[in-house]
Amino acid sequence: MKFIEKLKKSASKNKSLLCIGLDTDLNKLPDVFPREIDSILEFNRNIIEATYDLVCAYKLNSAFYEALGVRGFEILKLTIDNIPDGIPIILDAKRGDITSSAEMYAKSAFIEFGVDAVTLNPYFGVESIEPFIRFDDKFVFVVVLSSNQGAFDFQYLKCGDKFLFQIVAEKFLDEKFDNVGFVVGATRGEEIALVRNLSDKKLFLIPGIGAQKGNLELALKYGLNRDKICLINVGREIIYASNSEDFKIKIRLKAIEIKEKINKIIENL
Repeated sequence: MKFIEKLKKSASKNKSLLCIGLDTDLNKLPDVFPREIDSILEFNRNIIEATYDLVCAYKLNSAFYEALGVRGFEILKLTIDNIPDGIPIILDAKRGDITSSAEMYAKSAFIEFGVDAVTLNPYFGVESIEPFIRFDDKFVFVVVLSSNQGAFDFQYLKCGDKFLFQIVAEKFLDEKFDNVGFVVGATRGEEIALVRNLSDKKLFLIPGIGAQKGNLELALKYGLNRDKICLINVGREIIYASNSEDFKIKIRLKAIEIKEKINKIIENL
């Protein structure tokens, strides 16, 4: 099943555009968990059990697992295996390299880990993206407009009358890039519109809601495509909703709160 089809089914079934980020930090687990690496897997399982009927997708930032060595990679794979089949999985790896290396990264993400989508850094050019899009049932999110302060170092450089982030996005508007979407940060507000104005079709993955205090209303106003879909990613605000024994209940309640807030805003657009 193609990623977009899988996402639409998941979003429709759960009436949700919420994507939960499983960026799990051992030092931030609730106190009920021992400070052991395998606690991450058990914590992730609890999050999935508490929220799988509330989300349209899950996103896992590979850095949080790679930093733990061999067992971290195993926990990443085991977490992926614990996510129900009908829910899309995004590997937030932000890979970007020459073609020969990109081919290996693509195999790692799509074959070895078996995820549905991956985030990529486009600095190496279109050739660094092409090995990923050859997997036509998978999906790629190119980082166009990031949510961090460092976005102003390069992404806002003017090239003629355009920002660099606009020029990057324009590289992927051709039909051959149908399985390419964009990462645009919720902290960028009105500037999301500059990317949306390039295409009403492109799917946006939108981080920066929650701990980074991004504007959810603007993210949805400009982030929704013509199919009325985007992915609103929230991580820390949900997964660390409680430090106590009630963590699973509090995680679910926070996910419900954010999901309902998203849906209410969409209804009023």
